[in-house]
Amino acid sequence: MNARSTSYSRIVFWEPCVSPHKSAFINAVAARFGSAVEVSCVAHEGVPESRQALGWGDGSVALPPTVVAPSDEEIAALIQRGGERCLHVFSGVRWFRTLTTALAIVQRDGRAFAIMSEPRDNAGVAGAVRYLQSWITEAALRRHVQFVLAIGRHGPPWFRSVGYRRERVFPFAYFLPPPATEVDTPRQSAAQLRIAYVGRLIEKKGVQFLLPAMRELGQRARLTLIGDGELRERLVAQAKEFGVETEFCGVLPIEQVQRRMPDFDVLVLPSISKDDGWGAVVSEALMAGTAVVASNCAGASILLDSPRNGRVVRPGDSSAIAAAITDLERTGALSSRSRRTRRKWALERLTAHAGASYFEQIVRHRVGNAPRPKEFYL
Repeated sequence: MNARSTSYSRIVFWEPCVSPHKSAFINAVAARFGSAVEVSCVAHEGVPESRQALGWGDGSVALPPTVVAPSDEEIAALIQRGGERCLHVFSGVRWFRTLTTALAIVQRDGRAFAIMSEPRDNAGVAGAVRYLQSWITEAALRRHVQFVLAIGRHGPPWFRSVGYRRERVFPFAYFLPPPATEVDTPRQSAAQLRIAYVGRLIEKKGVQFLLPAMRELGQRARLTLIGDGELRERLVAQAKEFGVETEFCGVLPIEQVQRRMPDFDVLVLPSISKDDGWGAVVSEALMAGTAVVASNCAGASILLDSPRNGRVVRPGDSSAIAAAITDLERTGALSSRSRRTRRKWALERLTAHAGASYFEQIVRHRVGNAPRPKEFYL
């Protein structure tokens, strides 16, 4: 991208924390725009210990130019240095002092900004309160935001519902680095289906509905659980009671999860909460050729509207999970040929490189005369 294609000479991504799910994308944006645009990151904190405990690592690998935990004075200086030709991209608009302080200065000084965010959970009374809060407090944001990168299935509907203009809202994702090594997608085992779950073993992730589904599948399927949490002992007992062959791996580093993903036929993400604003493990599975079954609570379930990739099920429905896995097997979606097709599709759309290209198209559209880009997953 050359200097004539955008009015920006700098882009700053404001992040709650250093994240391996964002670093590769930000680096890819820098590579995409080239030397004409300086791209950097400001993070409220490094990788939180709670996230490191989930296998995130310390975030030091391939980190883009990043300022961590700046003071208010440093925030003001960074914005001043950015000048009028700087686009500020905020990953969220509340809760983190670094982001809220920077956003207030950017708005006060009339600088260009965009929002990149998951939706807020609109379920129940608490969801209604969140809706009212966003509607009442975000009027200035709605008027002045250049564009909104709304993450996941529920992202665009949320932002449109609280008053952001439709033409400024774009569906978005967490765009990840491709698998570290090329893998020859394995053939489906004739003996057993290999089913996996990756995530915390807690109730809102819906993992408690997975073992009953496995019981319906019977001995032709085995389960691998990667992660830990308060439900572990209950799940161990449940697996023994149901006679389900289950491997409990505990928490594994992201790199090990990626290396193991090609071994599985189906990844299941049975969330019963919209806490999974995206669900990066879905992208990792598809890039490995693995089919996915996810509840419609998961943001990344939007990728499964294409039958080649998997199935979307109602949250909290074990029988629906079992039926979806059976249907994937019956229709040939777990064959080696289907795996190769799925992997190719995902690598063209879900990598950091693909996300940077999509981001560039959005910028061209919003600041120039380029046409609105089609949704990244189409």
